[in-house]
Amino acid sequence: MTKCFEFKLQLPEKTIKTFVYSDTGKDIESRFPNHKVSNIKEIPDPLKDVAETGWKPKEKYAYK
Repeated sequence: MTKCFEFKLQLPEKTIKTFVYSDTGKDIESRFPNHKVSNIKEIPDPLKDVAETGWKPKEKYAYK
């Protein structure tokens, strides 16, 4: 079962907080080999409601 993991990713110009999906969370650092990854923790899926309801952004906010 795929889970959601939040972490800090150090990019050359700044550090961001983001998330990815992973079965175990042990492969996250290897996905970003040239960047420092820290504070990895499992979180509830922030997009779960979107997937379940089929919600779509309003036309003016959608990327084309």
